Amino acid sequence: MNKFFYIFCIIVFLFKTQTVFSNNLIYDVNNIEVSGIINNNLDKKKLIQSAFQKSFIIFVNKTLLKKDALNLYKTKMSTIEDLVFAYQILKVKKNKIETVLTVNIKFDQKKISNFLSQNGLSYADVTNISLTVLPILIKDKDVFIFTDNFFYSHWIKLQEEVKNINDILISYNLALENIEDLQYINLNKDNLELIDEKKLTSFYDVENYALLLIYFTGSEFKAYIKTSIEKKKINKSINLKIYPDNQTRMYKEAMLALKEEISQIWKSQNLIDINTPSFLDLFLDVKQVNDYLKLRSIFDSMDLIEDYSVLKMTKDQTKVRIKYKGKIIKLKNKLLKKKINIKIVNDIWRITVN
Repeated sequence: MNKFFYIFCIIVFLFKTQTVFSNNLIYDVNNIEVSGIINNNLDKKKLIQSAFQKSFIIFVNKTLLKKDALNLYKTKMSTIEDLVFAYQILKVKKNKIETVLTVNIKFDQKKISNFLSQNGLSYADVTNISLTVLPILIKDKDVFIFTDNFFYSHWIKLQEEVKNINDILISYNLALENIEDLQYINLNKDNLELIDEKKLTSFYDVENYALLLIYFTGSEFKAYIKTSIEKKKINKSINLKIYPDNQTRMYKEAMLALKEEISQIWKSQNLIDINTPSFLDLFLDVKQVNDYLKLRSIFDSMDLIEDYSVLKMTKDQTKVRIKYKGKIIKLKNKLLKKKINIKIVNDIWRITVN
C-alpha cells in the first residue's frame, strides 16, 4: 500500500506540476497539512481535494477583506479545483491510522482574476510589511504603557502561540521602552486620542506603525487605533468583547481582534479593482541591446500588469503600452522596487532599466 501511494504521489507531481514552484506571495499557499485514512484511489482524491479547499480558504483570508472572504467559504469543490494551477506533494507521513500529506498549492492568476471579477470582488495586493506597535491600556483612570500592561508584554507571545493567517504577512515589533514616550503620554493622558504619535520616540524613522489605545468606558471595552501604513494614515474605533470572570481570555481575544483590524486596514489600502484596468504608455530609453528583454522579464513577474505591447521601437527608444490593475502609485512603487528608473515630465513616463 505505501509503495503504491508513493508512486501515486510521483505521478500526480509530474502531471500536475507545470512550473517550478516560486514564492509568489499572493497566489502560492504552501505547507498545507491534511490527513485521512486512505484505502483506495477515491480516498486519495478526497485528501488532495481537502488540501485544495484548505488552501483556498487561506488564500481568500489572506487577500480579501473579511466580509468578502466569508462569502467564498462555501465555494464548490469543482470551482476550487479549476482555480488550482499546480500542486506539489512535499511530504507523505504514515501513522498507525492516517496518512498525513504536506502540500504546496499554486493558484492560476488569470482564473483567480476572472473568478473574483465574476463575483464583483477586489483583492489586496499584499506584501510583507514590518509594523511597530505600541499598545496602551487605560483602566480605572490609570495608564499602563510598558509596565503592568498585559498587551505590551503578551503581544509577541500571542503571535507565536496562535497561527493566525492575517499575521503571516505582518511582522510585528514592539515599541522600545523609553522615558521620553512615558513622559509625553502621561502629560496627555486626559486626551490620548489627540496626541501626535509622530512625537513618540518609538515611531521616529518608522514607516509603518500602530498606536493602540485600549480602554474601558462605562460598561464597554473599546480600542482606538491610529495607524500609518505605507504612508497612509487611518484611525478607527472598535468594540471589544467583555468577559467579567476571565480577564486573560478577554485580553487575548482583544489582541486577536486588534490584529485582525490592523490586517483589514492594511488590506483595504491595497485593494485592486479587477474590473477596471488602466493603460499607461512608457518610453524605454535603450542603453543596452537587451534592455527590452529585461523589461519584459520584469513585466512578466508583476501581478499588477495584465498585458503589454510594443507600439514603436527604434535603436534608441521603445514605446510600450501596458494594461495594469490598481492604482498608478502602486504600479510606480512596484517598478521602482524592480530597479526601473522612472522620470515623469508632463505626464510622460521615461524609464531605464539597470
